[in-house]
Order: sequence, then C-alpha cells, then structure tokens
Amino acid sequence: MEKRYKLASALLSASLVMAACGGADENPDSSEVDEVVEENEEFASTEESTEESNSQSSGSTGDTIAPEDLNHDAEEAVNAASENFDGELVEVELDNEDGQWLYKVDMESESEEYEAKLSVDDLSVVEEQTESDDDFDTDEHFSYGDAVPAEEAVQTAMDETNGELEGWTLDKDDDQLQYEVDMKNGDDGDSEVTINAENGEMMETDD
Repeated sequence: MEKRYKLASALLSASLVMAACGGADENPDSSEVDEVVEENEEFASTEESTEESNSQSSGSTGDTIAPEDLNHDAEEAVNAASENFDGELVEVELDNEDGQWLYKVDMESESEEYEAKLSVDDLSVVEEQTESDDDFDTDEHFSYGDAVPAEEAVQTAMDETNGELEGWTLDKDDDQLQYEVDMKNGDDGDSEVTINAENGEMMETDD
C-alpha cells in the first residue's frame, strides 16, 4: 500500500512539472501577436509612404513640375554657376533629366565653354563640364538681368495653354532673347510657347 502511494505521488509530481514546462512553451496570447503584426504593417506602410513622398519631390520624378515646387529660381542658379566659371552667359534651361529636375547653365569665355547642371532643390552641382573652345560668339551672349524672370514667362505660357510645365529654355535666336516654354496640355498633347524675354509678351505657340 505504501508503495502505491509513493508511485501515485511521483506520477502527480511529474505531471505538475510537465504542465509547468508546457505552459512556459505555449505561444503568447493571440491578441498580442495580432498587435505586433499590426504595428509592423503600420511601420512598413509609413516607410513606404515616406519613400513615395521623397520620390515625388521637386528634384526627383515626374514629367511636369509646378513653379511653386522649385526651391530656387533661375537667377539664383545663374549666380551659382557664375561663381564657378568666369564667362558670358549663353543659355539657361530648366529640364527633367533621369527623373531629377535641374537648371542647366551654359557659359563661355574666349578659350573655354562651360556647362553646369544644378539641382533645383538646393543648387548643388550635379554635373559640370569645361571644354576648350575658341568660337567666342558675342551675338549669343546675354545677361539674365536683360530678360523678364523665368517665373513670369512660365506663368504667361500656363495662362495661354492651361497646361503643366515640362521645362523651358532661355537663349538668343537671331539676336532675339526669348524663352521657349514646353507645356503638357492633358490629352491634347504638348505645346511649345515662345515668349519675348525682353518684354514678356507671347510670340507664338506650336502644338
């Protein structure tokens, strides 16, 4: 009889130990698991939204850009390029290159030509090139101060076409300083608006 009691007691102790170990290995409460999963999904969603927002900023992507999304104007870009090269201004351009919005500033001296590509976000130099060139054509030279601001020319083009800005170029053509503003007109396609840069008046529109 005493042996039976000892055996029963041993079995009961073993059962209690196994139950305790089993309880320690059990999965956490399902509500806690769901909460962790939701938090991870929320973090991933926030991170994805941030990446999308960054990719859609003014210096990154898109065929068109709103003038108010440009952190710096064309005059600032010209001044920044002039700090790196001593020459005459030949052309200024706003363009989207490989998903990044840039100001392109072309200048030349009597012996060299220079091109700088600057980010519209912070005017950092993305690329610059200097080449030997003895074709110093004074008829192509101009001062940015001789032109109406690019922002004014763009607004004129937008009012005329009711479109979105794709870019613009400022240079001399047959001794006429002019802007050529590229616009996207929805389903109607693209158009190019030529504006007299000296007085801001529209010259023509090519669809």
